[in-house]
Amino acid sequence: MAGTALANFNDFMAATGPRYLSSAEDVINEAVKNTYVLSRFLKGRGTDKVIQGGKTINDVVLMDESSTYNHYQPNDTFSWTNPQVVDTLEIDWKFSVDHMSWTDQEIELNVGEGLSRDAQKVVYKKLKRIKEMRLWTSMLNGMEDDLWKAPNESGMETNTGKLPYSIPTFIQEEDGGLPAGFTGTDLQGLGVAATGSNYQNQVSTYDANDPDGIIGGGTGSSDSLVAAFDEMFLKCQFIPPATKQEYFESDMLSRQMIFASRAGVNQYKRALRASNDSLISAQDPAYNNPQYSGIDVIYCAALDTAAVYSNNYSGHTGFHAEDSASAAFTGSRYYWVNANYMTPVYHSRRYFEKHDPMRHPNQPFTSVQPVDCWWNLFCNSRKRQGIVRPTA
Repeated sequence: MAGTALANFNDFMAATGPRYLSSAEDVINEAVKNTYVLSRFLKGRGTDKVIQGGKTINDVVLMDESSTYNHYQPNDTFSWTNPQVVDTLEIDWKFSVDHMSWTDQEIELNVGEGLSRDAQKVVYKKLKRIKEMRLWTSMLNGMEDDLWKAPNESGMETNTGKLPYSIPTFIQEEDGGLPAGFTGTDLQGLGVAATGSNYQNQVSTYDANDPDGIIGGGTGSSDSLVAAFDEMFLKCQFIPPATKQEYFESDMLSRQMIFASRAGVNQYKRALRASNDSLISAQDPAYNNPQYSGIDVIYCAALDTAAVYSNNYSGHTGFHAEDSASAAFTGSRYYWVNANYMTPVYHSRRYFEKHDPMRHPNQPFTSVQPVDCWWNLFCNSRKRQGIVRPTA
């Protein structure tokens, strides 16, 4: 009966998820990216850390203790104060959508007549796998691209904007705190200038003309790439006191990552060889990534071409890629990301929510199944993030 196969397929798409599928004729996915930073963020994280509810994403932070510490002699009188020191970070949810679609002909002609119910299910599984492979690749690739977009104040900072925050928005390569191109005063709803250096990421520099330090004196060069990594490592460490540790953040660097372009990763490898640095572990080819003091230096393909670097930080007019002569600094960048304090957050009501198939309003012979996700990238400690950039 005409339309029966289509109705059955629509029911199948609405009722089943990827976890129920068998390996029905695997299809090679050539649209995959080299690295998914989202996966790195989520690895080892509990769902309570990344899936939340509520109207907004928010957290409270202590930017300044407003010290009340003092000394006294017996019989002194005291002037007690009650400093209000807590600041609130608050950002809006951003809404992402993707979809699968199929035509009547695509289903009816593939299923054919006379197939048993079990045989139809095999065809359904194959079609469903192909549709879902394209959908999830499209959606996750899009979210991955979102992580490396240039700062966009109207798109990210306002509640009417559509863009989630990005890593280059939180990690700036020029001192000052506000992302390039931002004309207001706030980032994540908090005034940057008013909070000072505690709401700014760390910056370390190296000589792009001599990254391995050979011209400047080999391993002793203060502006070599390895020396810049040494400086950034110290800047990103915040060791709590021996007592009252429950009131301080752990300084575990187990979720620290360093992202760079292909040119950047290869440049770092050359710098290691030039310096013969035995303190930097895992340089054996058997390891997937080079490391610095146990921290992976990870190739991120998006950074090969990402136009996220300002042409002029005192008079910004546009963004450029790292190898562009129009950028304020030309050369590879290294993003030091501490995923304990920067992470994507997803809404519990719309975590990759797959909706029922529906007819396309303008194409009566096409069915559409939308998937939406409410999320944003949140950073509750910029001072634990950093960037190593060139000086020229």
